[in-house]
Amino acid sequence: MLPLSRTCNLADFPDCVTVADWQQRLAEAAWAAWEEKHHIRTREESLVVNYAQVPFTAPGPSAIYRYRGDSENGIARAVPAVWGLSVLEHTEAPVSFLSRAAKILRPGGLLFLTFSYWNAEGPDVAAGHAERRRIYDQNSWNKLVRDARRLHLQTLGGVDWTYHGHKLGDHSLASLVLTLREEGRQR
Repeated sequence: MLPLSRTCNLADFPDCVTVADWQQRLAEAAWAAWEEKHHIRTREESLVVNYAQVPFTAPGPSAIYRYRGDSENGIARAVPAVWGLSVLEHTEAPVSFLSRAAKILRPGGLLFLTFSYWNAEGPDVAAGHAERRRIYDQNSWNKLVRDARRLHLQTLGGVDWTYHGHKLGDHSLASLVLTLREEGRQR
């Protein structure tokens, strides 16, 4: 099976999940798992940082939507969730983004991330590479998890390497779901 080209119309392929659909489905599954694990029902606002600028509706009651820039700018209190869509591959310092997210999350808060993933050798030549600072593979994904743990963030659920969306022609998207450990809140 060959990946679809970027010029095709996905409406002609009803079984092909778009990036927006894929992110939405995984975000909703992460939210449901988070609510179940922490037994939390919240009315507090969450924060959405959406570099991908694809349609997204944050699960939960309400959200502050930002497309680029400083994630905690204007956030004076702890939020239950931060949704970082295609942020890590576009920032100079992904660990800095994780650190800022950890500072504004409340204890037990949810951090949902999606990012470009390409498990190939050699330089990043995948579509859109000029707009990215990096592209992730299994090794850099594992390093990201280690960096997150140092910031008191822990994974929620296991690792799922199954394919959840169309391959964008030459690369795919990965997700990472983290929570802030209860003892990890540092302001």
